[in-house]
Amino acid sequence: MQLYPGAYQISSLYKDGRLLFQYLLAGARVLLVDSGVAETPGKYIFPYMDKLGLAPERITMVITTHPDLDHQGGNSTIREKAPASLLACGEADRPLVEGPRRLFRERYNFLRKEHGEGFGDEISPDAGSSCRVDIGFRGGERIAIDNGWEVEVLHVPGHSHGHLALYDAAHKSAFISDAIHGRGCPKADGSMGIPVTYFYIDLYLSTLTHLENLQLEHLYSGHWPDMHGEEIRDFFSDSRKTVEILDRKILYALTQVRAGLTLSELMDAAMEEFPDWPASTRVLSSFPVNGQLDRLEARGQVCVDRQTSPPRWKKD
Repeated sequence: MQLYPGAYQISSLYKDGRLLFQYLLAGARVLLVDSGVAETPGKYIFPYMDKLGLAPERITMVITTHPDLDHQGGNSTIREKAPASLLACGEADRPLVEGPRRLFRERYNFLRKEHGEGFGDEISPDAGSSCRVDIGFRGGERIAIDNGWEVEVLHVPGHSHGHLALYDAAHKSAFISDAIHGRGCPKADGSMGIPVTYFYIDLYLSTLTHLENLQLEHLYSGHWPDMHGEEIRDFFSDSRKTVEILDRKILYALTQVRAGLTLSELMDAAMEEFPDWPASTRVLSSFPVNGQLDRLEARGQVCVDRQTSPPRWKKD
């Protein structure tokens, strides 16, 4: 789908029922934003480019917005078909984007040893193969797509440390991938697909403020429907409210049990507060709940007893 001259959205349906978007910015140079899962380039990206009369070799750069298998899994296939293209990501995310095994160990299973929450040992084939990153962005860089058309690279952490977005000031548009989550990620049919999955609360809230201060009329993400005008403001508001609600729920739950609660028990409390989060995706709630607990502990509002196994948090 053409969004505006030179900007295109490539859409497919991920196996859990969510939409999955990549973006082509095509001028004298061709920039691809995210590569999807391992099969996405062959099934969706290259056929779409063919309809536009663009060969895969025309891809100048692939920007992986953040380390998740549904955003980086196609990188090695892109590299095979467009060997001269440059692969870029946020510098802070480089190790996880380059290596699927490290992605699973350090992002999806980092809570498993201490708390028993994680994805397990099997690495999904959707994650693709290891693929070296050529450029690490830190935010503030500008990429010229054509004469008179450039986009700014934004550093928008929270879902990951190095998460990137692109801002096209001339079109008042931003391509934010998974930087902001509302109250959860929907399926294509509009029902809730998965919980919010931010990791680092203060960074996430600073990203919200950063995006709120841009001149934005069009917002394009990795999974959410396109948003325009007031829809964007509502989405940002829902995102901030979700953080506040989860904070209150965790603190309330801890006041009810003097002996404290484990991460798993607090995940159950979060799922209770947001009943539209599917039970089958409960493990994903570990990321925001752990992030909220880290912030509450840093503020002195809760304390954690790591002498127990698993650790238990208490209201301080």
